Order: sequence, then C-alpha cells, then structure tokens
Amino acid sequence: MQTEDIDAFVFRHATPGGLITLTPIYDALINMGGLVEREHVRFAEWPLQILPDANDLIREAIRMAIDVEYDGIPTRVFTAEHLCAVALQTGRTKDYLRVILFLEQSAVDSARLADVIKRHELTAPFTKVQSMMSGAAR
Repeated sequence: MQTEDIDAFVFRHATPGGLITLTPIYDALINMGGLVEREHVRFAEWPLQILPDANDLIREAIRMAIDVEYDGIPTRVFTAEHLCAVALQTGRTKDYLRVILFLEQSAVDSARLADVIKRHELTAPFTKVQSMMSGAAR
C-alpha cells in the first residue's frame, strides 16, 4: 500500500489563545523551494503535509521515533507500533487495513503494540481490526 504524501509531525506550542500556527514552518519550506498546494508543500513529486502534535499519542510517537536513513537522507520515523496506534486512532477503513498489513507481515512487536493500545485506550478499534482479520480468514 503506497502513501499519497509524506506526513511530518512537529511539536508546536499553542499561543496564549490556544491556537497552533504552522506559518513559520511553511515559510521555511517555501524558502527552501517548496510550493504550497492546499494543505501540502510540494517538493518535486512529493507533497508534504505538516501535522502538529495534536494529542498524547502523537507526542509520544514523535518522542519515540527512530532514526533511519532514506536514500541517503537521515530522518526519523514513527515505530511500527506507533504507526498502528495512530491508524487505529484515526479510525478510517484504509487505516485499519494498514494495521492488518503490519500484523500479517509480523512487522510489529505484539507486546509493545498491546502496551501502546492499552495506554491510549485503543482496545475497541483494535478489536474491530481483529474482527476484520478473522472475517477475511473465512
């Protein structure tokens, strides 16, 4: 399953009024040659979407991201367990299907995933994913 864009999650402090602004980030990306297209900043063929640390799960996922290198570029990515948890929290069918793929490919540590699911109260959507998996196995 391919992605349509790159999601970049960032820590941002809210203003005294409670607003979070991404303007400084967008301005920096534009100065680097990015082209704004709706909610994305496009670099070559890749649309980049900047997303704030909207909840405890996202903040944890950012903090626990792992260092990887992609095409010679060092970056940080969410752990497989956090990717699954975020997908469960988002709750769309396509997100549930991503979780199923991770599980079927044994790409997650089951104990770590169970811990994240429990701490972020995602048992109900995970149960739904398990049900989808059992229904597909019939």
